[in-house]
Amino acid sequence: MRLAVIGATGQFGRAMVEAARSSGWDVLPLGHDAIEVADATSVALALADPYDVVVNATVWHGPAQEDPVMALRVNALGAKVVAEHAARHGATCVTVSTDYVFDGDATRPYDESAVPSPRSVYGISKATGEALVRATTPDHLIVRVASLFDIGGSRAKGGTSFVGTMLAQARAGRPLRVVADQFHSPSYAPDAAATTMDLLRLGARGIVHVTNAGWCSWFEMAVAIVEEAGLTADLTPTRLADLPAGGPPRPRYSVLGHGGLRRLGLASPRPWRDAVRDYLARETGAGSPPPPRAS
Repeated sequence: MRLAVIGATGQFGRAMVEAARSSGWDVLPLGHDAIEVADATSVALALADPYDVVVNATVWHGPAQEDPVMALRVNALGAKVVAEHAARHGATCVTVSTDYVFDGDATRPYDESAVPSPRSVYGISKATGEALVRATTPDHLIVRVASLFDIGGSRAKGGTSFVGTMLAQARAGRPLRVVADQFHSPSYAPDAAATTMDLLRLGARGIVHVTNAGWCSWFEMAVAIVEEAGLTADLTPTRLADLPAGGPPRPRYSVLGHGGLRRLGLASPRPWRDAVRDYLARETGAGSPPPPRAS
């Protein structure tokens, strides 16, 4: 099988390249300097050779994620252009999406069938991208992740992730103020990529959530990171209302349910705290076995 990964320098993209290569697939990694997803000519040139699967892991977010022009160009139009190319060449189009397509007003995990209702420009652009992909080709798999973390962090965020930032701040002895009333489903990039490979082997289509098992607040995650690293830190819980005014709207509760995985007979990726433990083992050079699945 031949697989192309667009956005191969990002957290999910890097993990997807490694997971596919470990499975014996022929992989073409494409960084942001090699392809412009909103430009059909650029996409056609970069994907001139035929591929069985095209993974679009590009995303416009970070400090400028609320720029509507760039967010819609990359996250919506780009998703459509890549899907159109995949459809013309008989390839499965895998699009990586986010929990921010939901408003955060729920009190229980969002199922894949829940209707998106985003409030931020970023969320609107990703929900629009999902809709355009669905309208463009039936041979699509939309993988929703949330709060991605991995060693090396996010390119769009300067090579950082929440886990890496918490570790750096705690090791430096700096006080940490972390939101305690925003709840989410952390996604460890290697686990999300391994589950995506499982979905491709099954021929899954549609929307599937691939976050790690369990959910937590950002404060609870920070406490777990510090504890698992054996550190002592000055941690103080804060509220969403305490964040600086003018920032993008954040969903209060964006936990993603795993009904899609269960319906396909797949187990959820391991619990998020176990994934944090694995991150720390890899960071210290202890290595890691293939990611297990939670029941």
